[in-house]
Amino acid sequence: MRIYLSAVACITIAGTAFAQDIPDRPVHRSEIVAAAKRQFAAIDANHDGIVTREEFERFRASAAGHAASATSNPFEHVGGHWFDHADPDGTGRVTPTMAEQRPLRMFDQADLNHDGVLSVEELKLAQAVMALSGH
Repeated sequence: MRIYLSAVACITIAGTAFAQDIPDRPVHRSEIVAAAKRQFAAIDANHDGIVTREEFERFRASAAGHAASATSNPFEHVGGHWFDHADPDGTGRVTPTMAEQRPLRMFDQADLNHDGVLSVEELKLAQAVMALSGH
């Protein structure tokens, strides 16, 4: 069950799933990487390759941050816990690689046949499991 729950979480990248907005098409691993890179670039205000908690908080308070947290697009959503998920060791600094680790780990767990693609069936199964579990 945990693997299927991870499928929904991985495509949200930031953690809050919008099950009705899960794509009805295969999702490639490269899409997760691209979305994580776009998010990181948007949050990294000084473009030094490091996101600090302060940068993250400023982003969340900005119009772009409000839009990213309000969107129901699972690839563009940036939730309030993005920084904590990307910085699990509490260093206060997130690199692009760190920002990609959690969503890719979750993607890999959900990719049951390990082909680099979450099939429509894998996504629907994840969506059903999330609905049954009340998430």
